[in-house]
Order: sequence, then C-alpha cells, then structure tokens
Amino acid sequence: MSILRVKTTEARVGVVGLYSAGKTVLLTSLINHLQDHDPDRFPLGKPGTQLRRFTVHEPDRGWDAFNYAGHRDSLVNYGRWPEKTKDRSQFVCQFERGDWRFSDCLLKLYDLPGERIADAGMLGRDFTGWSERMLNQFVNDTTYRTCSAPFLEAMKKPGVTESELLSTYRLALANLILNYKPLITPSTFLLDLKGQPARPAAAEELAATRHCGIDADTQFCPLPAGLRKHGTDLFDTFSSRYGQYVEQVVVPTIAAFRSCTALVVLVDVTMLLAGGVGMYDDNRQIVRDLFDVLSPGENRIFGPLARGLSKVFLPHQLRPGWITRVAFCAPKMDLVHPLDRDRMLLLMRRMVERFAADRDGLRYQFFNVSSVVSTKALPAEPTGPRVLVGTPLRGPDGKKIPPGAEQRFTASELPDDWPLEWPAGRYAFPEVYPKMPARKDYPPDQVNVDKLATFVIE
Repeated sequence: MSILRVKTTEARVGVVGLYSAGKTVLLTSLINHLQDHDPDRFPLGKPGTQLRRFTVHEPDRGWDAFNYAGHRDSLVNYGRWPEKTKDRSQFVCQFERGDWRFSDCLLKLYDLPGERIADAGMLGRDFTGWSERMLNQFVNDTTYRTCSAPFLEAMKKPGVTESELLSTYRLALANLILNYKPLITPSTFLLDLKGQPARPAAAEELAATRHCGIDADTQFCPLPAGLRKHGTDLFDTFSSRYGQYVEQVVVPTIAAFRSCTALVVLVDVTMLLAGGVGMYDDNRQIVRDLFDVLSPGENRIFGPLARGLSKVFLPHQLRPGWITRVAFCAPKMDLVHPLDRDRMLLLMRRMVERFAADRDGLRYQFFNVSSVVSTKALPAEPTGPRVLVGTPLRGPDGKKIPPGAEQRFTASELPDDWPLEWPAGRYAFPEVYPKMPARKDYPPDQVNVDKLATFVIE
C-alpha cells in the first residue's frame, strides 16, 4: 500500500444465483478486468480511473480459493462454460484506485452454490414450521402435488415407517428436479457436501442414489401434524437431524452473506421465460425467502453513522458487515436481441423490486449484463425475427457438439411484461460457445459488468 493510503476500505460482495445463472462466469470476467485493468474497456468509478498495485491474497480461513485460472482456462481452451460452483469459495484482492485519494480497496468476492438458496426458508423455523411450509407447497401447487403424490399418500398410511417416508420424499425431490423445479430442500439432495451434483437419471435412480440430509444416516423429511408428536421416535429423530442440518449447512451459508457489504442477485430472465410460469413463481419465492432471512438495509440514522465511524476508527478486519447495497443482475444479455434488452431489465425489475423497496436504508439498482459477449446481433424490424450469430453449443438433437463455424439463431422476442401464464418452451434462446480471448491479460468483451462493479465496490 502506498504511504499516502492511510486506510483500507473493505468491500465484501456476495454473488448469489440459482443453478446455471452464470455466477462463475460473472466472477471470472470481473476478476480478469480488475487484474488487467484497462480504463477504456472497463471504466470503474470516475472517468479515467486507474487501478494500481493489484495483489491477490489468500482467502479467509475455512474458504476455498475461487479457481479463477482454471475457470478462465476452461473458457479459452476447452470451449466450455465453467463448471458450476461445487463448494463455497472466495477471491480476495487488494488494489489502489485513482479516484480514492487516501484509501486502498480490499475486495472479497464470495461465491456459494446456488442450490443452497433453497434452504434459506429453514433459518428461523423449527422442524414443525418447516414441515408445515413444505407440505403447504406440496398440497396447494399442482406441479408439486403431482411430483410428490407417492409421498403424500405414504403420509396417510397407518404405521408408516421412516424408510418409506424417506424413500417417497426422495422420489418427490427427484421428480421436482426432472420437472425443473428449483425448490429442492434439503439442497444436499441436489448437491451434496462433497460437491457432487445429482446427475440426469430416472426419478427412481435419483431417489435410490441421493440423500435428503447431511448424509445417508441423517436424512429427514417434512411430517404432517399427525406424525409430529413430541416424544415419538420419528418426530424426535427428524427434528434432531433437521437442527443438525440447519447448523452445519444453512447457518454458515447465510452467515457468509450477512457478513457482506453488497449483494449481487442474479435473476436469469431467459431461463425463467424458457422454463414457464412455475419456474418464475418458484424463483420469486426463493428470492423473497433470501431477503427475509438476510434482512438487508440499515437504520436510516444510526446505520450510516455507525458504518462511517467503523471505517475511520476500526481496522478493516474488525469492521462489522451488513448489506447496504443490492445489485439485481439479469445475465446472458447477449442471448437477447438488442431490441429486447430494455424489456429484459424491466421484467427483472417487475419481478423483484418490491423485495428491496420494502427495506429501509438499502440502495439497489438493476443491471442487465453480458459477462462474456458471445453473439452478434443482426438488424431487425421491431416486429421481425430476432436473429443472433454465434457458435452453436448443441446440435439439432440437443447433444453437445464440437466448436464449429458461426451460425444464425432466432431468439424469442421478449414480452413487455410477464405473461399471466405461459408454458415451458414458449420462449427459446440460443446456447453458444463462449468467446474468451486466449491472451490472459486481455479480458473478454463485456456489457455493464463495469457499471455493476462501480455500484457494489463502494
């Protein structure tokens, strides 16, 4: 740190999004642009701001290092998008900014598996409360009721066993996965603690090979009122396992996010449109749960004062963290034609803005971003087809193919507002190979990642 930099401002940014929302790609692009900063290609803060003395640090104790080099190499040399987050990781760096005269920046980026967000509704609820919430979802939603029919029937049987309840609940979770429903909880059924995801398979195979708990010996499932009797083996066992799961899996995840100063929430509008109204409803509920648990914002009078005093008088490692900024981010903007990109931003805003607007002392903004621009758009009339050009990732049969020549794709036109109802498959967007420069010190083309970074790195 320069002798003129008398203090360190620590920015802790948590990046959260559901499966395949693009968290890893966003972080890889952001790190590349900060490390090899070019103010003309990545304006940060005031115009012309230069970044100096960029240094990478070891992650905090208990965190794996974010595999930036491996993710970038995957994009460049293997022509594939980075693998999904398998465990929690962190990237820590320090640099000087030309627009900060007396402070340098210590930036911590937190990446956690998107699957764990589905467990957010467990925090603050005991086993009874969680059971009631899950069974209410299963009974009152047609898709969930259909997927969980064997489990709902098993609960009604006199003398039903633990084994039968667990096996039918695992079958219900497997059916939900195959129907692209994101509310899979315990989330270890979808991604276990060793980082192994559920692989595509028949529902019965998934139910037989996965577990709904920390491990095979600590599984649990929701119980109806008739089986929730204190002092019975079934209730006491499941309640104990549930508490253990919350303590070991849910609390560390939520604690990591609560320690942040800013949160980036990825809302994949293209996935929600392609997945149908049920996927929209489920994702919106998960975002609502996340805000209820994290409770971002601060007291309008004492919050800013306390935060300002901590920056002046406390070493950066002792300063309290609370989320005062939220960036809602619609990724994969390059899969949407330029004529529709304002609609993309508006759709995200209409879906989630009220969750932030209800929080005092919270600053929030909306961004549609392309972390790695991988398509070009052809001119189109307002009512004409939306044609994009890129390298196809899959063939007509849906199977992945080697990189080849660029092709034209037709992307769906985005609606002006979320429809009242739409089936899965009504909207479609291309799958293309990433365009990542092989030269390591030349970051990829991006759109609005710089604006996002300016907002969250305060």
